[in-house]
Amino acid sequence: MKKKVVFTSEKGDEFLKAHKPSNVKSHNLKILRETLQQETSFSSRELSDVTGLSVVSINKLLAELKETGEVIEVAETGVTGGRRAAVYQYNPNFKQMFILQISEENSTIVGKLFVSNLLGETVEKKTLETQELTFEKLKLILQQMLEKYPATQLLVFGIPGEELEGKFQIMDFAPWYNLEFRQLIQEAFSLDVIIENDINAATLGYSLQQLEGEILVSLYYPEQSPPGAGIVFNGEIFRGRHGLSGEVKHLPLEHQMTFPKELSALEKQVEEVLQTIISMYDPYQIVLYTTISSFSTETLQMICERLSKVFPYFTLPEIHLADTFQKDYFNGLVHLGLKNLAAK
Repeated sequence: MKKKVVFTSEKGDEFLKAHKPSNVKSHNLKILRETLQQETSFSSRELSDVTGLSVVSINKLLAELKETGEVIEVAETGVTGGRRAAVYQYNPNFKQMFILQISEENSTIVGKLFVSNLLGETVEKKTLETQELTFEKLKLILQQMLEKYPATQLLVFGIPGEELEGKFQIMDFAPWYNLEFRQLIQEAFSLDVIIENDINAATLGYSLQQLEGEILVSLYYPEQSPPGAGIVFNGEIFRGRHGLSGEVKHLPLEHQMTFPKELSALEKQVEEVLQTIISMYDPYQIVLYTTISSFSTETLQMICERLSKVFPYFTLPEIHLADTFQKDYFNGLVHLGLKNLAAK
């Protein structure tokens, strides 16, 4: 027995008032897609029972999705009134996307290239060394991968920097500094492009498992590059007017551009940045990521004890030292990509 899911379409008159007739079809398609993605297979009758849509409506929508390849009709099963009922499955590889996650690992910039489908599943993963990330070499690699995966409709890039006025004016990977990357990629491949800052993406990825409507701030200290911060409010990345929100390296701090940092200098700077974050945003939670192994939970605890005296009015927000930067970074990029593909 398939699990029944309650959708707004079951509210009858309320639904019709909230949606103009021209939007009913797209709304019903959204319901159908979400339902098909929940189970391995459905008959038309099961889809009707779960969504509350009529069998006639289901069959019309399925015909369209079958024609585009988004839904596949599989082996017939069961007998209903002497006729076998067709069974349908969602095709998650109907659309695919590339995700290139650029990050610092072992004091070196590397890239991880993922091919992902509409369920966020990884179809293929490829590690790119620093020398493969020069624009011309990367373009060649992407071209070869696109020939292998022609269903690709979106390119998502996670970067240790910021795109400002069409250029990478803030960039920790020197070969890409000031590069008009988006324009060059779109000219080369004629595909939609998403470019997101690494800590912004990680903060978004972490926020997916947190309370909605709260302010979450993340702080990232790589070993060989300036720190950065990400802010997510109500499920959305806060960027500021020019995209500079979270650029911690512009704060007036000591030893700002010294790498790698001594533990004492790092501890002092983290404390000052946390004090600034709490003062400016009063967040629900702060996540601290770092690749610097000498910075421990004990160090963070001492910082929090001192901060509690600065802010005696309330309990400090939860300040958590996390080792999930790469995972959260990737999940944030996947989330952005799936949201884009769903809107197409």
